[in-house]
Amino acid sequence: MAPERSTIDDIQLAQHIIEFDPSNPETYAPWTELSPATLATTHPALQPIPWPEAEAPRPRPLAATPRASAPLPQADYLVVTWTVAEAQALADVLTPGYPSFAWYPYTHFFASHYEGDIRPGAPASKSRRLGTYLPLTIGAKKVLCFKSELHLSQDGVKLPVRKLWHQLLGETRARVVITTGTAGAIGADVKLGDVVLGRAVRFDCSRTFARESFSAEQFHSPLAVPLRRLDTAMQKLIPVNAGMLPAPHHRLRFYYDGAPPREAPTVVTTDFFAFDNSVNTYKLQGLGAAVEMGDAVLGLVCQDLGSAAPGWLAIRNASDPQIDGTLPLDEQKKTAARIYERYGYWTTVGSAIATWAVIAGSP
Repeated sequence: MAPERSTIDDIQLAQHIIEFDPSNPETYAPWTELSPATLATTHPALQPIPWPEAEAPRPRPLAATPRASAPLPQADYLVVTWTVAEAQALADVLTPGYPSFAWYPYTHFFASHYEGDIRPGAPASKSRRLGTYLPLTIGAKKVLCFKSELHLSQDGVKLPVRKLWHQLLGETRARVVITTGTAGAIGADVKLGDVVLGRAVRFDCSRTFARESFSAEQFHSPLAVPLRRLDTAMQKLIPVNAGMLPAPHHRLRFYYDGAPPREAPTVVTTDFFAFDNSVNTYKLQGLGAAVEMGDAVLGLVCQDLGSAAPGWLAIRNASDPQIDGTLPLDEQKKTAARIYERYGYWTTVGSAIATWAVIAGSP
């Protein structure tokens, strides 16, 4: 059966999710119908996280402010996120004292290599940059956090984010790359706030890239999930701010190979804002544990690079649980957006801490 017709444009819905700023009431969508009282309580300050002292994330701003057109600095680990809310949470967790709006702008080759490939009105077309970034350390490990302005679902048919990945990997020379942020849960078992640490990603493209050779391709990382700091993250660090998620709180879970379910969880990349519902409208069930709009591009690029590719992981938090499929489709989309607006920042705190755990726990 074909999906019910919707009056909410999928590109605009995805762009709303990408550009939504939980600290700015003007960016809340009127149709999500959150009340002023709710808006006032959505973005309180993050409670301090009790890091192990020797492995606490420490921002390392550059000695001199770099030109926006300069290449990125090198790092051992590259952490890439995608939306405004994700970047705010990632900065509050990993670069405390340096909010995401204070990260360095990055425009290297934007005008010459990218601008002509980007759809007018897409986030990068409006910001006229490729992203923003800030270095930090976790113990002795050099890390670079990067917020991308390019997006699979937004930029158009030329897929410039594929070219950006090549550029990011070439400039940073990172040995491990983590793409991280929000996602929709697939299936009823994955709950709001749960975190998927995926060594497997796959495309499920049915719109812009439906006829591309990679539209259903799968990729697997050779990198094992480091376990040493996962228990610290789950037992001591995440609970400090878990009260911002709705009650009753369930015990948040990490999904990774070796944890229930025992098979490696797959992160599914769609080319529009798809979500799982109880009637499986978008046929996501059975494909993976979480659905988002970008991670499989990294898998595609690592396939391009072959033996020169870095290790990688896709670390995604469930910012939307499975949606009630008996609702009209437009109401399901509003529900997904409403949950993201209220909780996307707070669920991302969990995946940012999981990102720390992977880096801190690596040899």
